[in-house]
Amino acid sequence: MKLNKHIFTEKEKLSEFDRWITPSLGDIKDSIEFSKALAGLEDGFNSLSDYTNGFSTLEKCSSYSIAEKMTSSISQVADIQNHLANVFNAILLSTGKTDNNLKCQYPLVLNKLYESGEIPACKNGELILIKIPRVFDLDKVIKHFEALSPYQDMFAPQLKSYLDLLLSDEQYVSQLYSLGISYCKLKENGDGSNLLASIAIFQSRGSITAKAGHEPERRLRSYMADWGLNVGTDYNNDDIDIYELLGIKKKKNDKARKYDFIVPFRSKSEGKKLFVQCQFYAGDSGSVSHKVVDQTDASRKQTLKFYPNAVFVEYLDGAGYFSSLNGDLKKMLAKKTTKAFFQVRTAPVKFRRELQEIDFLTPLEIEHAILAGNNTEVELVDFLQAQGYDKEEIYRSIGVCKEANFLHFNNYKYAIKEGRRDIIIKYCFLDCIANFGHSVNVSKEKGILYVPGFSNNWGMSQTSLLETFNREFPDIELSAKDILEKIEWLIDNEFVILK
Repeated sequence: MKLNKHIFTEKEKLSEFDRWITPSLGDIKDSIEFSKALAGLEDGFNSLSDYTNGFSTLEKCSSYSIAEKMTSSISQVADIQNHLANVFNAILLSTGKTDNNLKCQYPLVLNKLYESGEIPACKNGELILIKIPRVFDLDKVIKHFEALSPYQDMFAPQLKSYLDLLLSDEQYVSQLYSLGISYCKLKENGDGSNLLASIAIFQSRGSITAKAGHEPERRLRSYMADWGLNVGTDYNNDDIDIYELLGIKKKKNDKARKYDFIVPFRSKSEGKKLFVQCQFYAGDSGSVSHKVVDQTDASRKQTLKFYPNAVFVEYLDGAGYFSSLNGDLKKMLAKKTTKAFFQVRTAPVKFRRELQEIDFLTPLEIEHAILAGNNTEVELVDFLQAQGYDKEEIYRSIGVCKEANFLHFNNYKYAIKEGRRDIIIKYCFLDCIANFGHSVNVSKEKGILYVPGFSNNWGMSQTSLLETFNREFPDIELSAKDILEKIEWLIDNEFVILK
């Protein structure tokens, strides 16, 4: 359905941002990375418990004692690499030491142990001598130890020298002992993982935060897939700059920021394109945010050289923009080149409207037109032309639908594919609220379904929604249960607010 336009005031923009904000996109403890980190720590401490008799004494936690136990039992371990990684990681986190230092220090220890400058190693099942590397990081140490483990006489001194570095004095041994015995006692009551959880959070925070930064992009891709868009043709799957898009080699001093989305990407060579930057800050990432704001003008200026009709749209969200970065939000929205912005929850209305305004017709809009009773090609083209779409674009989009098997054609009439019917009708309900809603008197009207993209408090009652839906899509027959489920889906996905 062609969505009505709305010209926002600056006040409305900021007010809408606050109302439809997504503060964060999940807790660290809900991530796969956290689960893996916690499981690795538990395995490491359980293994160390076996080697130290349940962390019974300080002496049992010494590098000598642990090295002796590990050497004698390593042949019974099924996955030596994983085992060593978990044990070493548990000790590193107990002592606070880092591989960044150890990788430089371990070669010096080995040079004292092997004055020849060569150490025994194993390659393809054969013992050889290799030159001691100048940098010996943890991953390489683990692989080296795994290969050498069948030869205990060679393995033992190198393992002990590494553990000597990890547990280099009584304070580090005491830290391992204290944490280990606390874990064992809590484990008896089923609470051992609670002690290690905080450590796992701090250990995995960086990688989780980095991956969480891609979650808004993943969600937008899933929305676009629902609209019938194709990755690689309608939108890009990876960040891309203007030079990569055009296949032009950069000059030495050329700089261009990458865009998270360019739509249409390669499916249309003519016409306008949306250039989208995604910035989601769940907290204060001031240095990054300020840099983005500062670089935006130069980046857009460069893009406009190649695409004079480029349309710049910002994908902004997160609690950071509500609080400490609110100044950056205001600056970004106030830029003359910023056509519009949208958020995670408002994309189904606001980003689709931006696509419509550059005359990019998605399969979803074709399917909506068919459900509205425009079954023949003549009816379909006339209906969409009346909404303002170019005839060439209409035929392009119909062709896309045919190629993707979204449509059936029988007796000179189009029908939509059954597998897409559910998502299409859900968007029918959403669009009915958007196009036929009104500015609600919040103090007097209750039970209202609100949508973004228009004046504040824009929506309609559920009764009015059903009347509008039946009027706009008279041929769709739904049971009361179907209707309720589709409205609940919109609410659960936070595309609408019920108040």
